[in-house]
Amino acid sequence: MTNFLLKPSLLRLFAQDLRDFTHNNTTIGLKFLSSLSQTPQSTNDPTVDYLIHTIGLSKASALAAAKQIRLKPTAHPDSVLALFNAYGFTPSHIASIFSRRPSLLLANPDTTLKPKFEFLSRNGISGNFLADVIDRDPLILCRSLDKQIVPCIDFLINFFGSTDCIVSLFSTAHRTRVLHTFSEFVAPNIEVLRANGVLDSNIAKLLWMRPIALSRDVEWFTDIVEKTRERGFNPSSLMFIHGLCTLSSMSKDKWLSKLHLFRSFGWSDEQFQSMFLKKPFVMNSSEEHLKRALDFFVIKWDWTWEDISKYSLLLNFSLEKRLIPRSSILQHLISKGFIKRKSVGSALNSPEHKFLEKFVMKYLSEDPNLLEMYQEKKKMALCERSEAVGLCAKLDLRTVIC
Repeated sequence: MTNFLLKPSLLRLFAQDLRDFTHNNTTIGLKFLSSLSQTPQSTNDPTVDYLIHTIGLSKASALAAAKQIRLKPTAHPDSVLALFNAYGFTPSHIASIFSRRPSLLLANPDTTLKPKFEFLSRNGISGNFLADVIDRDPLILCRSLDKQIVPCIDFLINFFGSTDCIVSLFSTAHRTRVLHTFSEFVAPNIEVLRANGVLDSNIAKLLWMRPIALSRDVEWFTDIVEKTRERGFNPSSLMFIHGLCTLSSMSKDKWLSKLHLFRSFGWSDEQFQSMFLKKPFVMNSSEEHLKRALDFFVIKWDWTWEDISKYSLLLNFSLEKRLIPRSSILQHLISKGFIKRKSVGSALNSPEHKFLEKFVMKYLSEDPNLLEMYQEKKKMALCERSEAVGLCAKLDLRTVIC
């Protein structure tokens, strides 16, 4: 065996080369492993793999969707996707729609889906708007074209007089509910309203405000219409629609609980009824909010039921964003003799720009710190209400909104 000694300089060079080799190959290995982790791997499940690699779902979403469908050799999912692409649906639309309604991949693109796309497109729901509408409510494509979609669209065009109104109506998801059960519920419920003397112009308001009520069981809806009449609303007035929307949005128990709340503040049933007929949407607020608002006006301003009833709309407003900070400024102005207490109701009720103009900017010459005080009061009210410890530190006076 031949023995030899490496010179120190050669030894150092060899050691450096070894370190470089180790470092470089480790880096390459880590990058390779990282790339593997970022690339979706086959799950040995054709349905899940298709949802991941073709539709673009995450593995978790694909697994959830695969519980609803199984792709079979007889299915034509590629043809379905080709149809969606042809009508301008983006990859984002497609992933969103099929994650929630994967069963659409099993639909026949030519006999089931395409006729619906064609009909909707001919009636003003086309292009990007079509994609957005279906994305918000993909269940539309699961409804019968002849029994639901066609009669509903035809009715709406005749009712409103143009397809432009349909575009506006379907700009939010909840209004497309009328397409789901038009023949079973919506059309009969509209006839119930007409039979009770409700004008078509007010039915149109209901379609905009609370179409979900029209989509309910006819017996239930008829009962709500009757209850609205019993509350004293005139069916020919627009306020009847407001009352119906309010009564249809809560259970009997919730209604009685809110009624008991007003009684606990000394209101008689007649006083409550008088307010409700004028401002039925007051009851749309939660019971907790109503209690806090009633406490606020009774304790802070010593208001009677007449005062609260006169400005009952204030019961719907946010205490933190509007009522508390404005009240602090108004009390300050009253103490300075700038305004009278009788101005409080209209001041709290006025739009923000009007409040700033009439009760803040107007008095800056006498009280230069008034605007800063108002902003600080808004910040403090939000902080005191919040349960989050760090919220106050994050609030910026310049971004506090009313």
